[in-house]
Amino acid sequence: MTRFVTRFERPRVPLSAHGSRWLKVAAGLLRGMSAEPEDRLDRTPMWTLDELCAFVRTTPATVYTWRKHGRAPKAYKIGRHLLFAEADVRAWLKACAEDARAVDDADDTTDGPGAGADGSGW
Repeated sequence: MTRFVTRFERPRVPLSAHGSRWLKVAAGLLRGMSAEPEDRLDRTPMWTLDELCAFVRTTPATVYTWRKHGRAPKAYKIGRHLLFAEADVRAWLKACAEDARAVDDADDTTDGPGAGADGSGW
């Protein structure tokens, strides 16, 4: 007849029998953790909506409108708060400046004042 052994009656294996193997496994796991590349958001300063508005001198309602039309910088929604990565804001401003330059260059290629059909320049 087989006798069931409870967990308290099991013979204990000395720690030294497992110790070296466990340390090798743990050391391998720890080395692997530190070798992973850091995510870009780990070190990027994040701006709140109010900080963005102060930087571009506009209101939160304007930023919400820009977001609605897809013209705002990339935002991360954390709970009910919007956060903007500083690098994303600066890239967005650079793109806006390039777009403005492209529009100005396109306006300079017209025939000057009076280029309209009625001579008004519009």
